Amino acid sequence: MVTVAVAPAPSLPLLLAAPGTGDMDDVTLRISGGKPLQMRAALLAAGSGWSPRLAAWHEVAVYRRDGGDVAVAVTALQKAPGDAASHRAELFPTLDDAAQWLEEIDPLADLPVDLDPSDPRLSGAELALRAAALRLRADAVGRAWRALIGDLLYRLHTGT
Repeated sequence: MVTVAVAPAPSLPLLLAAPGTGDMDDVTLRISGGKPLQMRAALLAAGSGWSPRLAAWHEVAVYRRDGGDVAVAVTALQKAPGDAASHRAELFPTLDDAAQWLEEIDPLADLPVDLDPSDPRLSGAELALRAAALRLRADAVGRAWRALIGDLLYRLHTGT
């Protein structure tokens, strides 16, 4: 049985698993706030957008289920201590449907915002600096997501 549960601070660079051997395993995918998705499936590809420069990143795993449909797991992680990971898992009838869903995900929806513009203790200059820092983090997370998904979908498409 394989359980996909990502450690809070993985130390892997962007790595993608080669297409699986076709061997089916029992797999459990976590879903934040919901019942886990349990299935018999073979791993097609997996990747991590982790980088030592990123405060937040995503990890993705794509499986072919016993019945032929496709399961995708997306985990959003953060380096800050105490920040919980966010787990999503979805089922799709085809790999194309799964790819389309991955392309439509907004990676910034998982980015923590540590800025309260209504806080009277913050000066205008400090608000501007914090907003600029948040924009830089958001840009980095978006670039890492696009690189991860682009590489993952290329590998799934080419079978490499």
